[in-house]
Amino acid sequence: MSFARAAWRRAAGGFRPHGSSCSSRRRMRGQGGGALGEATQEKARAYWDRHHHTNEDPASWQANPRCREAINRRVSGHPEAWPIVAFKWYIGRRFQRGLSLGSGLGNLERAARSIDLCEAIEGVDASEVSIDIAKSRAKAEGVTGISYRVGNLNTLRLPRDHYDVVFFHASLHHVRSVERLLARVERALTPDGILYLEEWVGPSRTEWNDSRLAKMRALYAELPASWRAYPVLRAPIVADDPSEAIRSSAILPAVHRLFRVIAERPFGGHLVAVILSQLSDRVAEADRDALIERLLAMEEADLASDPSCSYHAVVVARRKSGLARVTGHALTIVVQLGVATRDLSATAWRVLVADRARAIARTHVGRALVRSLRSLGHR
Repeated sequence: MSFARAAWRRAAGGFRPHGSSCSSRRRMRGQGGGALGEATQEKARAYWDRHHHTNEDPASWQANPRCREAINRRVSGHPEAWPIVAFKWYIGRRFQRGLSLGSGLGNLERAARSIDLCEAIEGVDASEVSIDIAKSRAKAEGVTGISYRVGNLNTLRLPRDHYDVVFFHASLHHVRSVERLLARVERALTPDGILYLEEWVGPSRTEWNDSRLAKMRALYAELPASWRAYPVLRAPIVADDPSEAIRSSAILPAVHRLFRVIAERPFGGHLVAVILSQLSDRVAEADRDALIERLLAMEEADLASDPSCSYHAVVVARRKSGLARVTGHALTIVVQLGVATRDLSATAWRVLVADRARAIARTHVGRALVRSLRSLGHR
């Protein structure tokens, strides 16, 4: 077994070169949420047009050297081996056509091309400003083989059997229609295609309560008052972005329904990411470093005993086949209908049912099922 494969099996962590659900202190608040209607989607797009720079926020926990070493080690087994490189080692292939959904400022696409992970990669993002910056950076760095287009991930349509790798990098937790998008991604992958997902998979924005925050609040309350930016620790939700963690807790269940997971690495952030983002600027560097080390050690113990406590994860997965694939899509439709009954009108609900039924009927196994039912009807 290669070093990289062994490292991925040993590790319990993940990868976030940019972006975070717990980024900077000034953007935190309590709760919020709701369905992403057109007006809300436009508000989210406008937010990222204005705040694209937060993807590279130096206050983010992943920008901290100690946290970055911990994340790298939890993924690759080595504190200096970034997860995108570990993924290349692990998967052991060069992809012909890649897709990056929620491409932001283009960090992942440039990295994928720079390490020759993909021959060509397409980036899709709702923010035109972010795409313009990503294009200009690729040009300035002399990186070729990247194309970009504007697209809404909640309604995005993709060609079937087209991409041999699809990336989500700190983007899927901004999508309301998690199941629909992942189902379309599954169909857009080639039969041997790979899904690479690195995400905030912690509580959705409406799921925060006193019980969830109790442990973090207790740790926060132990800190000197001068270290704390707020009297009481707040839920780690971006105030002005209505898409933030809109249905983040639905991500892992949806992936497992639709895909065959071959590697899953919860990489923490359930303590240090939340608390670090709410520290005062008055904390001395040495004190901050000591606190980070303490919180990282606590996270390591948590991950060893209960990996599900992690708020971030890396997942590598393949398409299922045969009956397992059909069952995955059928179960996904059931979940979508459940969400629809809560959020959609009766007319929209009927449209969704018809759309999902047509999608199943178009699959190879779905057509076989229709033929079988028809033959039964003729008997």
